[in-house]
Amino acid sequence: MRSKVSFKCPKCGQNVEAEQWSAVSGDKNPQQKAKLLDGSLFKAVCRKCGRVSTVGYPMIYNDMKENYMIWLVYDTEEVGHVTEYFKKSKSGQPDDDSQEPVDPGCRQRIVLSPEALREKIMIFDSGLDDKIVEIMKLAYSKEAQIKLRGDTIAAALFSNRDGEKQIEMYTEKGKAFVAPVSRALYEQLEDKYGGKASYAEDRVYVIDDVWAWQLVRQFQ
Repeated sequence: MRSKVSFKCPKCGQNVEAEQWSAVSGDKNPQQKAKLLDGSLFKAVCRKCGRVSTVGYPMIYNDMKENYMIWLVYDTEEVGHVTEYFKKSKSGQPDDDSQEPVDPGCRQRIVLSPEALREKIMIFDSGLDDKIVEIMKLAYSKEAQIKLRGDTIAAALFSNRDGEKQIEMYTEKGKAFVAPVSRALYEQLEDKYGGKASYAEDRVYVIDDVWAWQLVRQFQ
């Protein structure tokens, strides 16, 4: 499920050839999964000047063993198209004969960046619920924000490096904070919001900080 594209190097103008993967199965393509997780699957290197360019393209990532599917898109219009596709795939009424119905228990998600795709994979592979992780990231960011002076938390990401589950936070001024994931906090948030967040399945497929903030405001 790959193709080749070419573009001009922004630095020297040399023609650069890159691979694009429209679909990757994590349980069947461990090498491509590893490249996706370290970011190299979306990179291309100019052979003339060595400049590394990011190549953004849509992708379907699935893991049949862990039973989840993630679709990477880049605009809100595509979010609508993929949402309809996901709904039909579980309804038993696919768009055409070549599309097989999806297991009703399959977790389906839409992400808008390669970074978000890598994060979802690490969350699911860690055996965690991404809905609870997103709520937990809000709690960690709020706590870190209190300690900052004149700076703002711009992003928070879950990571699992060598079995160490962490929340990585980055400020607008470039500072970075890393906090280990508290299992006690995770379970506390799961008890409080788990049932309320269950509506997300089969209805909302973009589970991110905006989704988490809306849920917390609704049920706090």
